[in-house]
Amino acid sequence: MERKAIAREMSVSKTTVHEVEQTSSELHKVGMYVSGACAAMIGVWGLVCLSSAFISTGGPIELLKSLFGATFGTM
Repeated sequence: MERKAIAREMSVSKTTVHEVEQTSSELHKVGMYVSGACAAMIGVWGLVCLSSAFISTGGPIELLKSLFGATFGTM
């Protein structure tokens, strides 16, 4: 009779493993998202600047002429 009681106690007690996430990995994720958002904003800003240059000079060919003129001093 005593063996059954011991067997019941052994089967009832189970060890559980709790996963603990480190804060450093979470901080790396936040840093990655912030860096990605900054890169996206800079990219959009660059496209806006390029499109405004196209509009103000009259097109891509005129923009290239202005670029070479400013570079070589022939303006």
